[in-house]
Amino acid sequence: MFGRYGSYSKCVVAASILSALFSMTGPAQGPSDASPDGARLGSVKEALGLSGSLRLGHWSVTRDLDGKRPIGSAMLWAKAKRDLSPGLSAFGEAWLGTRGPLDGGETKGELREAYLNLKLNHFDVRAGRQIFAWGRADAINPTANLSGEDLTLLTPDSEDRKFGTTAVRIRYYLPHSFSVSGVWLPEFRSTRFPFPDLGSGTSFIQDSPHWPANQFAVRLDRSGGAVDWSCSYFDGFDLLPDLSVASGPSTSEQIKISHHRLRIIGADGATNVGHYALRVEGAFAFTQNNSDHDPFVKEPYLFAIVGGDRTYHGELNINAQYIFRFVSELPHGPSTGDGFATKVAEEEAIIGSQTERVQHGASTRVSDKWLHETLEAEIGVIGYFDPRGVLVRPKITYSFSDHWKAIVGGEVYRGSDRSVFGLLRPNSVGYVEARFSF
Repeated sequence: MFGRYGSYSKCVVAASILSALFSMTGPAQGPSDASPDGARLGSVKEALGLSGSLRLGHWSVTRDLDGKRPIGSAMLWAKAKRDLSPGLSAFGEAWLGTRGPLDGGETKGELREAYLNLKLNHFDVRAGRQIFAWGRADAINPTANLSGEDLTLLTPDSEDRKFGTTAVRIRYYLPHSFSVSGVWLPEFRSTRFPFPDLGSGTSFIQDSPHWPANQFAVRLDRSGGAVDWSCSYFDGFDLLPDLSVASGPSTSEQIKISHHRLRIIGADGATNVGHYALRVEGAFAFTQNNSDHDPFVKEPYLFAIVGGDRTYHGELNINAQYIFRFVSELPHGPSTGDGFATKVAEEEAIIGSQTERVQHGASTRVSDKWLHETLEAEIGVIGYFDPRGVLVRPKITYSFSDHWKAIVGGEVYRGSDRSVFGLLRPNSVGYVEARFSF
């Protein structure tokens, strides 16, 4: 799994493109050549809007379901923003990292975002690789179907697992805090999911949509009023994979990873009632499995979140949400009676959260700060009742200074064999990370 995501050479090329992009208007304004090197570098950093971090971590296990432990990691994150002309700006973010032993570790990189943004009166046009963070629920967003995430990435921050997709977004601002956005996504980049080992000799075949994927989305949004809300429509490919048995007698032990087209109607809303912030979000997905009940394609489903949070004394925040899933019809098992095909169909249902027609769950997140906000602790829990499954995420962060911080935490997966959290149980991990920000 690790080697699929890119190589060192690709990251170097991406960095070169970013460098050219941010220098295309000539040298930044700054001190004369006689200025000290530190002042000159600071001026360049300010002109480019450059920031980032160096991260050194130790993890008890990988997130690849491969059982490898323990493992070290080193990552360099960097982002930059530059105004090229009035109304036109450029933004980019990338990271380069290695994990494993220092003498034989694996290296990869990711160009998370790299786009140009043009503002013209009531229009806002953005083109390039970008992340779409749709939805107003906390952390779990049924309407966030445009950008994938890397569930195997060794990072304490769940937001860092998201990565961008090449797209063109046009937003038009209407009166009374309304806006309407249209998005075209010619590139498809799926969520990176750690697939379980279904037996010796089993291999995976990737079947991804080709460029241009021709995915489209539209969103009507209202922000800044008593009630913030949006409604959206997406016609594109499923970020989560569908598993099936590769055809042909010679490939009976090969699993094909496919991403089928779907159409999703979604909506979200948020408001404040006294000291409480209330949120709701939901989406219904029309899949390609509308009538024939193919066991290797997700059935149409409804996914909804209702919850809220409150902050006490300015620092203690408590968030709670109710989670609801409904599948139009449970997937039927393969008619061939093949044992391997049955096993693949079962894994397909688990990954798609379609082992039960109705699922109820809940999530909660509690965070607090002490010592003049230098010490922060939080714990997040996500659980489903049937099939039973739970994820617990504790994390403690201590800031030694404005630049240095240490993070200690973990992720604990538990659940039945029919739940996705039970499937990910081998990925339960503890970690410690030192981070220098610049």
